[in-house]
Amino acid sequence: MEDMPTARIRSAAQGYVELIGQALPPDVPLRAPLTGSLCAWYRFRVERRKGEGGNSGWEVEQQGVSDAQFWLDDGSGRCIVDPEGAEVRARDKRTWVGAAPQFVPESPGAVLWSGDAEHRYTEELILPGDRLYALGQFESLDPLQASPQDDLRERVIALKTDPRQRAAFDSNRDGELDAAEFAQLRAAAKAQVEQARREQAARPQTHVLRKPTGRRIFLLSTLPPDGLSGTLRRQAWAWLAAGLVALGLLAAVVSGR
Repeated sequence: MEDMPTARIRSAAQGYVELIGQALPPDVPLRAPLTGSLCAWYRFRVERRKGEGGNSGWEVEQQGVSDAQFWLDDGSGRCIVDPEGAEVRARDKRTWVGAAPQFVPESPGAVLWSGDAEHRYTEELILPGDRLYALGQFESLDPLQASPQDDLRERVIALKTDPRQRAAFDSNRDGELDAAEFAQLRAAAKAQVEQARREQAARPQTHVLRKPTGRRIFLLSTLPPDGLSGTLRRQAWAWLAAGLVALGLLAAVVSGR
């Protein structure tokens, strides 16, 4: 948005931010249902023709949108984009009537054609490599979610309940852990936890962009900046007009009492 500075993933503050970068696909390959295109996000709609002549039209027969998380890379870092609840404006939008190409994942380059002239197909895509504008709630997840005490407690329980691990600390082979043997087990558990936490702390933080709470917009767009700003301005005016209408109706109700 014009009045919001673009943040960088590596240094972005927690909260509502604007990010611009490159869309990257999910870790598990995602294919659009209609064309089989590899993508980061998709939305599709299949409509059937109804009626004839001047009374003809289209009714939705099937539609869907992907909810797989994908990546945004702005050069300073990467963040996960959770698209659930997002308003998506995709530049790559195709609508056609007739047979739809269905790619065969097991046979690269092979295409099956299905469908008929009684159906209209619409597919919107965010493709890997697309320049992505994103506006949403930015959060950085601490790699050390649990406390050291909780980690130690869980590790001690794991060692005690594993027969092979437990036997390794049962020095006198009596099937029980006396105080000295338990102290050795706990010391080993503590060393393992400390090593694991050092490794976790060395990992880069995981950043996530998701739908904010409240009425703030969660926007993902691959439209050119000029087209996007115009769209946002029209949306803002529409919201303002709706608010004025609501206030007018409320005033009419109050004055009529």
